Amino acid sequence: VAAAPAGDPGYERMLESRQQVTAYLEHAARAITDRAAAEIRSRETWERVRARRLEEMRDMLGLLPWPKRTPLNVRITGKFDQGDYIIEKIAFESMPKVYVTANLYMPKRRGSPMPGIIYVCGHAPTPYGAKTQYQRHGISFAKNGYVCFILDPIQIAETFALHSGLRQQEMYDWYSRGYTPGGVETWNAMRAIDYLETRPEVDKTRIGITGRSGGAAMSWFTGAVDPRIKVVSPVMGISTYAADVHENTQRLHCDCMFPINAAMHDMMHQGALIAPRPLLMMHGHKDSLFPVAGYTEFQEVVGALYASYGHPEDFGNVVVETAHADSDYLRERAIRWFDRYFLKALDRDLDMSYTNLPDAKLAVFPDGPPADAQNYRVHETFTTRLPSPPYPTLAAWEVRRRELLRQLRAKVFAALPGGVHGLRVERVGNAKGVPSRYQDLQLSSDDTVSVRALLRRPAKAFGRAPALLYIASDKETAHSIDDFLYSVNERDVAVRMILWPRGTGEIPWNKDVWKGMLRNAMFVGQTVDSMRLGDVMVAVEALRREESVDPERIMIVGEGTCGAMGLYAAILDPGVKQAMMVNPPTTHAESPIFLNVLRYTDLPEAAALIAPRHLTFYGRMPSPYEYARHVYRLYGTPGNLFLAMNVQAVVEGRYDHNFESGN
Repeated sequence: VAAAPAGDPGYERMLESRQQVTAYLEHAARAITDRAAAEIRSRETWERVRARRLEEMRDMLGLLPWPKRTPLNVRITGKFDQGDYIIEKIAFESMPKVYVTANLYMPKRRGSPMPGIIYVCGHAPTPYGAKTQYQRHGISFAKNGYVCFILDPIQIAETFALHSGLRQQEMYDWYSRGYTPGGVETWNAMRAIDYLETRPEVDKTRIGITGRSGGAAMSWFTGAVDPRIKVVSPVMGISTYAADVHENTQRLHCDCMFPINAAMHDMMHQGALIAPRPLLMMHGHKDSLFPVAGYTEFQEVVGALYASYGHPEDFGNVVVETAHADSDYLRERAIRWFDRYFLKALDRDLDMSYTNLPDAKLAVFPDGPPADAQNYRVHETFTTRLPSPPYPTLAAWEVRRRELLRQLRAKVFAALPGGVHGLRVERVGNAKGVPSRYQDLQLSSDDTVSVRALLRRPAKAFGRAPALLYIASDKETAHSIDDFLYSVNERDVAVRMILWPRGTGEIPWNKDVWKGMLRNAMFVGQTVDSMRLGDVMVAVEALRREESVDPERIMIVGEGTCGAMGLYAAILDPGVKQAMMVNPPTTHAESPIFLNVLRYTDLPEAAALIAPRHLTFYGRMPSPYEYARHVYRLYGTPGNLFLAMNVQAVVEGRYDHNFESGN
């Protein structure tokens, strides 16, 4: 890209696409934030939707339904008497063989049960768990009358797991799995509460949660979904999706910081779900991770909601003139916030002194974690659905089909419009530098950006002709696609459209741009591939309205990810006659990336959703797609799942190999 000459059309198209999609995402994020503000503007408006938003929040964390509350199998592996407080080294299993390592800080002198605080750590790398870097918080709470349970986050613990699968480790299937580490962290915090409730030293009616940075996110999430938490104090931070997308803060954040936003919440919903329970948030004015505009708007909207509940004093925001940093001042403000509600104490003298133990002493498993620990696989098991079994009857499949289509529309593609609104087809003129007889078009709608397409009408058709839509992949050129369509061109009786969805072209987005677009798209309920699917739907509608096209004979073709994208276009648009897949992926763990899709299905079953319409594989059919053949047999149309080596024959409706290859 850097070597592209000035004025190169492909390079210019790439830059224009990047600018358009950035503006599109900013607009979508602003709309989400504004919609949330309207919902939260008063107690009356919020209570109408609160139950639904709570269910959606749980779902976006991977906690709908709740995981099973399996035995905690608690291990206490050590104890330190520190004079006026005690530290216990504890491990428990939040799920079978998923170990949480933690330290419990308690006052040594105690009478009646004390308030319990869940402290969730931020990202503080150490081989002995992040808990060792937050000792001062546990010590301060214990010295001042609280039981404080400091939990290791799953990535910075004594057992290996991941937080930054997308940001750093190329694990893009997390979005298709509907997986966020924040969901596991929230469940770990909830299971920690389960444990505190068994401790006689803890008053289970007085449970609070706090933490900084990543720990702040877990405080928001857990406080939002678990009503046992009575007081919340997240420290750095929160924002709005409008501010985050505008500032492109995704580049700074771990994947644990966000739910999979398929329901298109704003972060303000997290505060509203905590209301009217006491909530004090804290921020640094110079903290680039959480824009001032974001937490300021959050404060205004959520603060007004607390006022409408009649409790404006139960919400606050402390802003300090620092960047993303902890401080003794913030530690004290958090304790005083809990004092106010749990101890009914204001401005008492606090003992904020502390002396840290060596990190290694606080390790729960000093000789290494249990050999059977499954923490490293939790991203594969937490949300991913097992493959569907073959359905024994057509009636059983039809029940499954209806439910799956409902789930896809509601849980995977909720951000896609229900149809094409405001279709615009701009005829640019005859295309330059491409095979002859193609016309250059710009396609767009009210819900998409402008994308490039080439249209070629047939020379030999009489009346309305069948149509083929080819979805171009990265780096595919008009010439390379035209070569692939040689058999269609020889007969020249079908309409051909070549579409380059946003960000594709002779010069596509580079990896950094694509990844940034992907992560920002998640904030507005989409992915790059789902946005591109929207572009395909626009192209299908443009073909359908083309005078020379028979709208009942439209076929979609694509290679690799684009072939699977064409399959989904046919799934969502029953007016598409058929789809052809060239070298397709066999699982959404590879591509396309659609939010949550692996919670509900995978490609072999999705391929069966267009049965009994025609589905053709070009050149070869990967063996996992035999699942779809079983469904076609249930319909009595096994021939409609076809293997072809000639595109022209299929576009004209011929599903055999009894013709000579030269014509």
